[in-house]
Amino acid sequence: MKDSRIRRIVLAFGVLMALAAVDATRWWRAGHINAAIDHSASANDTALAAADAWSTELQFAAALAAAREGHSTRAVALYRQVSVARPDLAADALFNAANALQREGRRLASADNKAGALPLLELAKETYREVLRADRNHWAARYNLERALRAAPEDEGEDDGAAALPLDSERALTTMRSFTLGLP
Repeated sequence: MKDSRIRRIVLAFGVLMALAAVDATRWWRAGHINAAIDHSASANDTALAAADAWSTELQFAAALAAAREGHSTRAVALYRQVSVARPDLAADALFNAANALQREGRRLASADNKAGALPLLELAKETYREVLRADRNHWAARYNLERALRAAPEDEGEDDGAAALPLDSERALTTMRSFTLGLP
């Protein structure tokens, strides 16, 4: 009886030690990632080039830092690399890339550079749509797509691939303007 208690205690102690080792490894990894992020912020891409196993986390952090500093081209490129390398981060990376594109497009539009803003807003809209294709319930992407569509509306006549509806089709009848007979 006493022998089985000792075995259970030793087993529990071994499990606790294994969990502590896993936790210590995660702390060590997080510390190295944070140090590399700090180093990459001060020395640009040298820490990113030296990183091996954590390059996607570092790229994501570097992209976030680049977007905050106003380097939208670099941020979008890094976000795209993250979205390819890590499918679990793809939606967030693409969403952030679209936000950077939209921010830069709005900045150019406010500086009276409409010709430079339009391509960026179009890229932002397409990237938001890419996020929504991956996750239909990404409400922030829906909202920001609506904002981008208001900033740069799309011409409905651009869709050359769609066939025109006949005049007597159901759509033509349901969209006809008419008057009401006093009904609410």
